[in-house]
Amino acid sequence: MTAVLVITGGPDYAHDFAASSGALADIVLAGGHDVVVVGDVDAGAAMLPGGFGVIVINALRWQMSHERYDHLRHQWAYSTAPATQQAIAGFVADGGGLVGIHTASICFDDWTEWRDVLGGGWNWERSSHPPLGPVTATTVAHAVHPVTAGLASLSLVDEVYGDMDLVAGCEVLMSARRTPDDDEQPVVWAHRYGRGRVVYDGFGHDAVSLADRDHAALIGRAIQWVTEGER
Repeated sequence: MTAVLVITGGPDYAHDFAASSGALADIVLAGGHDVVVVGDVDAGAAMLPGGFGVIVINALRWQMSHERYDHLRHQWAYSTAPATQQAIAGFVADGGGLVGIHTASICFDDWTEWRDVLGGGWNWERSSHPPLGPVTATTVAHAVHPVTAGLASLSLVDEVYGDMDLVAGCEVLMSARRTPDDDEQPVVWAHRYGRGRVVYDGFGHDAVSLADRDHAALIGRAIQWVTEGER
């Protein structure tokens, strides 16, 4: 049994983080683990290591520098404190597990190392996603990995993030297309940072997506796999 810390929170105009983190907590408990959900990134980071074996980032906290966020910036703009950066990076580098969900790839845009920790991230110059809608992701043909074992495809109502930046050595496990004529986009990947294991799941826009049986099973396997880092 592993203690899992779910760090969540962010603007609620597009994502119901309370509901999605509740669904994630259910997945963690179903896997036989303990779970604590914290709705503040800095408070959660301050709890590390604290006996936790895995952190799950289900949050959307970033600087909101683009003019489209002018009306939200005063309330929601976030800068990543050095202590938070050190706590999260140090936890994973020392062998802790990390699972990033959906908007985790957009988080912490003022912290350049976050992309190295997660294995990839949003590029504000070119990354994009279509509106929420039906999507089918397929397991990459050459990917043989415990996280996607026995899963040929995943059909959800969700968003496909595309044209993101991936770090060298990141192992893409599943891909999907934003539109029928789009290139295949990496949507699930596995990664190692220091002695720690990392899985990023680009889906999980809402609790409905996370409650899907196959999706929940994938996340459960991801949590199990990242617990096996070199602690």
